[in-house]
Amino acid sequence: MNKAVKYATNGAVIFGLGNAAINIFQQLSNQNAGQKFDWINLLKSFGTGALVGGTGGFAIGLIRDNKMSKVIASVGNVSKYLNRTLNYYKDDNTLLLEKAEKVRKKLDSKFNKELANYPNLNGSITKDTSIYGSDIDIQIPFKRDFGSIENVYYTVSDFIFDEFQDTKLVGIREQKHSIGLEFNIGNEIKRIDVIPLRQIDNNSGDTYLYVNNTGFFEKPTYKKTNYLKQLKKMQFSTKEKKIVRLLKVWKVENNLKLKSIHIEFLVKKAFEKKQIPYGIEKCLLETINFLAENIMFIKIIDPANTNNIISNSLTYKEKESISEFCYKMIENITQDERNIIDYFPSLESKILNF
Repeated sequence: MNKAVKYATNGAVIFGLGNAAINIFQQLSNQNAGQKFDWINLLKSFGTGALVGGTGGFAIGLIRDNKMSKVIASVGNVSKYLNRTLNYYKDDNTLLLEKAEKVRKKLDSKFNKELANYPNLNGSITKDTSIYGSDIDIQIPFKRDFGSIENVYYTVSDFIFDEFQDTKLVGIREQKHSIGLEFNIGNEIKRIDVIPLRQIDNNSGDTYLYVNNTGFFEKPTYKKTNYLKQLKKMQFSTKEKKIVRLLKVWKVENNLKLKSIHIEFLVKKAFEKKQIPYGIEKCLLETINFLAENIMFIKIIDPANTNNIISNSLTYKEKESISEFCYKMIENITQDERNIIDYFPSLESKILNF
């Protein structure tokens, strides 16, 4: 009776105070000279409102409790619900990877003599931390003497807009760091981002990445990156991959402003700092608790570029809001484990509508 009690309490308070406020307004509006304020009448109004609101809230909460119990019972337990949620958000990226290989070959064929290396695949799909709808990155590194990074970016952009052909291609757009391609694969729109890079020197693997700022007062710039350094830091265990994917689902389902790379680094930090328990439910809550305690203060530096502070992608207020959200989530689930459904609701809809 988790929701029933909660909704009944909230309903009693809201309707009780609301009805009392109406009574006060009516008494003051209709009061004759010398007539005293009727406190008994006010208390009766509050009681009537509280009774109506509490009864209604209890009924609605009871329905919600029964639905949550039905959902958990249908899958077995909370841990199985979370695993089923991961399966619900799982995507078969076989065709997308095949398409990415063809795009890589076309880029290499066009720019072979100017490239420092063969175009490489990057992103959550290659790290096995992707959920449904994730795109794939193709990084295309040019030699140091090719020209400016701006020239590199627009050379690749011009080729894609003017010469690149594919029967499945349905859209092209210039983005902040990349040129985005959209393909119709299996009647779904899948995305591949082509990221032009230029070597800084011939040995370290450091490259420049174009920053195509599109704001009216913003000027384009560039920043340093090194995908090999990032890749070395972003090696995940099976348990870490599962929690990363689950938190990405959590981000989507709760409309949280967290970059995927921020989530990945936070999970890495959580597993380094704490003894993470076994079992997906306990593991998730321990990681959420780490976020609650640390997201406002922990500094996450991009290993590919020490000037790029990944944790600065959120303002202090945004971090504070996420921390409070995490604490509230832990409190609600500790009170009743069925409340996990409130934070991963998509599977519930599928089960109840089946």
